[in-house]
Amino acid sequence: MRLFLLTFLCMTIFASNSILCRSALITFGMGPLQYTAIRGLCAAAMLAGLCIMGIIRKKREGAGTLVQAWEQSSWSGAAGLFLYMLCFSLGYVDIPSAAGTLVLNTAVQFCMVGWGIFHGIRPGRQQSLGLFTAFAGLVWLVFPGLSSPPLWNAFLMACSGFAFGWFSLVGRKSTSAALATAGNFIRCVPGGLAVAAAALCLEHGAPWQAVACAVVSGGIASSLGYILWYAIVPRYSLVSSSIIQLSIPVITALLAVIFLGEAITWHLVFCSALILGGIGMATLAQRQKG
Repeated sequence: MRLFLLTFLCMTIFASNSILCRSALITFGMGPLQYTAIRGLCAAAMLAGLCIMGIIRKKREGAGTLVQAWEQSSWSGAAGLFLYMLCFSLGYVDIPSAAGTLVLNTAVQFCMVGWGIFHGIRPGRQQSLGLFTAFAGLVWLVFPGLSSPPLWNAFLMACSGFAFGWFSLVGRKSTSAALATAGNFIRCVPGGLAVAAAALCLEHGAPWQAVACAVVSGGIASSLGYILWYAIVPRYSLVSSSIIQLSIPVITALLAVIFLGEAITWHLVFCSALILGGIGMATLAQRQKG
């Protein structure tokens, strides 16, 4: 039950990132490059501060906390994290919250499961059926039609999902979720500064409400949410840790209705039912195997 509650909290935090991003970009007119830079730099500053204050603890004596955070992280994980944040912001310029996170988290699933298959971890028959059902729901969601999201934005969200999947895979190797997350965000600082410079040249200034959304997303939802995710992801199998993230679109859809006034179409409901049905089949199969 404790793991379930922590997982639900983590998925809700991830869903709030979609709401904060859409609010900043659409409601308040912020540029996606500005949002990416502020989000990433605030997350890095928050986590570095927690390391300096000793709230994020060292794994061993001797080296400082920031040094150990650097050692626990990697340029590979940081690259996945930065690409996720950048494509996330660019994709959400013109795609509804629920549809965007549905594409993103389906891409996370196929990245992680595909990696497992490549390394000899074969899903069972019921898990395979769940994966196929989820994939069918994604295809139906982006299939050309009046209620389908823009293909380019869906592609960007898929790239964001694959990048986050890679970030999650790299995180499974860490021995400290907090240190690894802090180190990866700190490694993203050069990319954040480069994007900030580009934003100064290409985008207009943003209102304080949009800046606040980006700060909250980076300083709280991203930094603390990813620490929690890195902590719980080793408790799940590779298949389960990927498919469980497909619960995020449902949470996002509910939050979007409440806070953004977005409509839920029958097209989205049907596609969500297919994808969440796939989650149920694959998760049940994993529990039966356990």
